Amino acid sequence: MTANKFASSPIFYTENKNEIPVSKSNTLIEAGFDLTLAEHDLMTLAINKLHKQGTGGNEVFITAKEFAVANKVSETHAYQQLKQTADTLMTRKLRFPLYVDLDKKRNREPNCVGVVPPEHGRYEIAESKYNWLQGIAYAEASGFVYLHFSDPLHFLIEKTGDSYTNYDFTNTIQMKSFNAKRLYELVCKWKDLGKTKLMYIDEWKEFFGVTDKYPRTAEFKRRILDPSIEAINAQGEFEITLNQEKVGRTITHFQILIKKTKKEKIKETATSKRDPNTVDIFTNITDAQIAKYSTILCKLGSISDLSNFPDYPSFANWIAKILKAPESANPAHAKRIFKALRTETDFKG
Repeated sequence: MTANKFASSPIFYTENKNEIPVSKSNTLIEAGFDLTLAEHDLMTLAINKLHKQGTGGNEVFITAKEFAVANKVSETHAYQQLKQTADTLMTRKLRFPLYVDLDKKRNREPNCVGVVPPEHGRYEIAESKYNWLQGIAYAEASGFVYLHFSDPLHFLIEKTGDSYTNYDFTNTIQMKSFNAKRLYELVCKWKDLGKTKLMYIDEWKEFFGVTDKYPRTAEFKRRILDPSIEAINAQGEFEITLNQEKVGRTITHFQILIKKTKKEKIKETATSKRDPNTVDIFTNITDAQIAKYSTILCKLGSISDLSNFPDYPSFANWIAKILKAPESANPAHAKRIFKALRTETDFKG
C-alpha cells in the first residue's frame, strides 16, 4: 500500500474546520443496517473522505487525530474507538435496493444497474445484501485505521453524485445514539418536502437494522423512535413529530413530519452565499446555460476520461449536475469540468 493509493493529502479532517460538509448517497441514507455509534461515525467520515478526495479507489484511512477532531473527543478516546471498530466492522452488513434498467439489460448495454430508477420507468429492483468492507487494519503504533471498501460500497460511493444528501457532520456530534444519527440523515434527505415517505413498521425496523427485535410496535416506538426524535429536536435544526397510521386499532405505518426551525432557516440563508474559495465562484451559470454547455462539454476530449456512460446524453446529464451543484461533486472532477467550461467553450461568466 502506497500513499498515493489513498490521497495526496491524507489528513482530511483538520482542526481549522468549523464545519464538516458530508455528501452521502441517498441509497446509503435509506439502506438498512445496524452499527455502533463509533462505527457509524467512522464509516461516515471514511466514505465522505474517499468521495471528496476523488482517488478513484476503494481504500482510505482515518487517523486517530482526524477522528478526534471531527468528533471533538480526545485522541486517547479516538485510539480506543478505532481499535474497537477494527475488531467488529468486518462482520457488519447492509441492505439496499439497486435498479436494473430493463431496456439496457435487453440490449446488453453497459451500466444497466444504478442507484436511482431510470426515468422511463422500465426497471426491476434488485434487493442487495453486502458487507461494508473487504478488508480492515488498525495500525496501533501509527494511530490510524485502514478501510478497504467492498466493491458494492465503492459503487455507491462513486455514484454519490447521482442522488445524494448534504449535511454538516458537526451537527450530529451531540447525538449519543446510532439511531438518532440515522434518523437525522433521513430527515435531512426529506426536509424540503416536510415529511419522510410513509413506511410500514417492518420497513422502519429494517432501516434501523432491528428486524429480529421488538416484536411489539409499542416497544419499537419506545426504544428506537421516541429517543431518536427527542435527540433531533434537542439539537435544534428541526422540529419533528411522529405520524402513525392505523388499520382498525393496529398501527401499520409510521412517518416523520419535519418542520425547519428558525436556526435551520438562518443557516440555509448563510450557506446560500457563495464561498470565494469554492470552485463554483468562477461562474454564475443559469439553468439554460447548464443545459447548453453540458451538451458541449460532454463531447470534449479533454474530459472524456471522466465518462463511463453509454452515450453523450447520459454524460451530459452527469455534467449538468456538477455545474449546478459543484460543492457536492468530486472536487477533482468539478475543477476539470469548470476549467473546460472556461477555456474550451465560449462561456462568459
